[in-house]
Amino acid sequence: MTEANPLEGDSPKHKFVLGSLFASASLSVVASALIIYTLAEGTIEFFLAEEATFLGFIGGGEWVPNGRNPRFGIWPLLSGTFLIAGGALLIAVPLGVSAALYLSEFASNRSRKILKPAVEILSGIPSVVHGFFALLVISPFIRTYFDASYFNAASAIIVVAAMILPIIVSISDDAIRAIPREMREASLALGATRWETASRVVLPAARSGIVASVLLALARAVGETMAVTLAAGSVASLHLDPLREVQTLTAYIAQVATGDIPPGTATDAGFAVGATLFILTYTANTLAIGATKKRLGRKPGKLSKSLGNLSRKARSVISSFSNGDIPGRAPVDPLSPNSTDLKRRRSEVIWRRLIGSSLLLGMGFLTILLHSVIKAGAPGIDLAFLTDYPSSRAHLAGIGPVILGSIWLIALTMIFALPAGVGAAVYLTEMSRPSPINLFLRRTIQNLAAVPSIIFGLVGLYVFSRMLGFGLSLLTGSLTLAMMVLPMIVVTSEEALLAVPKGFREGALAVGATRWQAVRYHVLPNAVPGIATGAILSVARALGETAPILFVASIFSKTAPTGVLDGFMAMPIQIFFWTRHPSQSFQDLAASTIIVLLMLLLILNAMALFVRNRAEARRSW
Repeated sequence: MTEANPLEGDSPKHKFVLGSLFASASLSVVASALIIYTLAEGTIEFFLAEEATFLGFIGGGEWVPNGRNPRFGIWPLLSGTFLIAGGALLIAVPLGVSAALYLSEFASNRSRKILKPAVEILSGIPSVVHGFFALLVISPFIRTYFDASYFNAASAIIVVAAMILPIIVSISDDAIRAIPREMREASLALGATRWETASRVVLPAARSGIVASVLLALARAVGETMAVTLAAGSVASLHLDPLREVQTLTAYIAQVATGDIPPGTATDAGFAVGATLFILTYTANTLAIGATKKRLGRKPGKLSKSLGNLSRKARSVISSFSNGDIPGRAPVDPLSPNSTDLKRRRSEVIWRRLIGSSLLLGMGFLTILLHSVIKAGAPGIDLAFLTDYPSSRAHLAGIGPVILGSIWLIALTMIFALPAGVGAAVYLTEMSRPSPINLFLRRTIQNLAAVPSIIFGLVGLYVFSRMLGFGLSLLTGSLTLAMMVLPMIVVTSEEALLAVPKGFREGALAVGATRWQAVRYHVLPNAVPGIATGAILSVARALGETAPILFVASIFSKTAPTGVLDGFMAMPIQIFFWTRHPSQSFQDLAASTIIVLLMLLLILNAMALFVRNRAEARRSW
């Protein structure tokens, strides 16, 4: 039977549904256009000022935004950004690739189910929590033993490395596991050990996926805001000393958001810095997408050629261990039992233990972080703390309105983002044909997902707060977060839709249903658990975000919002300001708030896990 046309049906209802779905998919284009417009408008206004010139901005070596003779040379901010991002990659790439190699090639299924989620928990911890840990735990240690300044790049490097580690582990693990099993079997059949096979055959074959993970991690490190704002400092200077204070691109934008920069040209400079940040992260993300497409787009002929050359590669691997590497040893047949001698076996044991220890480092960091937060914050949690209003006196301060503000914020965010995200996923997966327009929409969603969260804050301030007149309100904050979580909802909803067997669609089409009827009554109901899981995870991300609402939260709001145009405070913002407070008692309040936030995130993730497991248990296909 001929497959139904995805655009069939001329009724007004059908056209309305199709138009609505296309409009949902096009929202990513609207969001991207708003980002570009905001950055371009603010950047042009900055360069029209007398104090700023384009050549001075791109070539200057001093960043002094205040004073009688301000100077706006971007290189001090760039050097601080790349010092922290580069240092984090130097730590995270070896650990992440080693952990991925161990998980994919040596860990048992039982160990893998425990170890990989344990590492990925790090990705679910809000960046402001990492900043708290860096400022109040890691920095004092570095100051004591390495004579560093109070704020220093080293503490930020460590926590940013922990934040990007799950990205490298997850994507590299997927890339390594995607290597055909035949390559491993052929190498082992020629006498190579498992370590030789993993390091000399499998790892090089997965290099494009690993490169993609590193580029995505780089984009994440460059765009990190809260951890570097709290730990690295606010002095922009051109150096690469990790023990000294630095300022990054994102930290300067955050400084503008918190009001530490007086209005004027220095504030407008935040848009030019944001444009620079956007270009850097967009470039890294584009390169990562290209590397991923190269890996996924390999033709069968190329794969067969790789398998055909495997014998020569594997023999070369074995020969390197059996001939010439050991002085005075006579050549031996690489396929003989003597080629797998005791030295090679001992080497394999050492390397397996070494790469396995990389996982322990990640879990050790997580353990120390949680222990430090619980030790400082647990004594301050009681009913009064959970219900009282914020106060300038620590012993009277509570987070009651802050909790309610967070709940209002994420609820309104999902009202805006969930229908749009699911509609975009349905259009791209079920209702559209391959075309340049759809390819453009997918690429736009991918790029939107890589935009640093602080950039969304600039858009929220410029477009929703100022242009549309919503002010520093709950509506502005929720629209800002909705733009940020939209790509995540689209991607997770697409995965849920694609998981529904093709037979569901074919059966409905075979009895005369239109494509929309097949999707509406057969595909979507079976994809609801997966969509719900993605929605819950998106809520968890929105709940833990600080940077995008740093511009639009009302830090003086002491009551819970009662309407969408009311001011609000959210838990991550409260943690940020209490962490920066010089009083130890307020820092302990920040730790107590972190515990409450982490508990809510844990509940949300447990709900997502329950929904997914229940759906898998009831699934009939």
